[in-house]
Amino acid sequence: MATTARRRPEGQRVVGVEWDTFLPWFHAHWPPGQHVALIGPTGQGKTTFAGGILSTRRYVLALDAKGMDSTLSGIPGFLRIPRWPPPDSVRNDIEDGKPARLIIGSDVRGDDDWERLAHDLGAAIDAAFAEGGWTVYLDELQIAAQMMRLVRKIERNLVAARDKASSVVTAYQAPSWVPTASSRQAGWIVVFPTRDEDVIKNIAAKAGRPWQELDDALYELPDFHVLVIGNNPRAPMVMTHPPKIG
Repeated sequence: MATTARRRPEGQRVVGVEWDTFLPWFHAHWPPGQHVALIGPTGQGKTTFAGGILSTRRYVLALDAKGMDSTLSGIPGFLRIPRWPPPDSVRNDIEDGKPARLIIGSDVRGDDDWERLAHDLGAAIDAAFAEGGWTVYLDELQIAAQMMRLVRKIERNLVAARDKASSVVTAYQAPSWVPTASSRQAGWIVVFPTRDEDVIKNIAAKAGRPWQELDDALYELPDFHVLVIGNNPRAPMVMTHPPKIG
């Protein structure tokens, strides 16, 4: 099979930034109502990155579609509640102006637990849309969207929640597995190391970038680093390395 010489992008298309500098910068450039998509293989650190950016928001619902995910539970400053709605103490804290960062989900041992979890996550998504002001994190989006049949609720938040100052952060392995709105509606796409050409081309098209440019950047990306791509195709991509949780 013939090979094609790798074309280097012109100019400085990737800017490396230390995590402690990146986080406040990203917070300042991530307004309420703007969505974020995290795309990459399992084990590359999507939940770690999510924990960092979510810690900059006051009101967060992190939906644990796997049930008792250990990495998600390790995010500091988050309270796990097994069911929705939250206890009165959480609502009282919100009324007092205190932050509320919640992980929703309990252990899944059988079909009844699975159905209950799907119901609770769906109720939390509905509440976030109705109330506004929440940032919703959907870990393993393909599970919630397809296996739990929550795709319409999720798409509604992605398409219509901007006016309610609600943001959605989604994490998944491949764009073809999840609702198209998860990346098309995203103000930021965060890409983890991958050599899957179909995934790279899909992301590049949605980000308005030449796919060879993104391919080159990912080829040079060290393990456990990420590329953060904004919706301005003329702006450089940002490379950073979030620290491990715990």
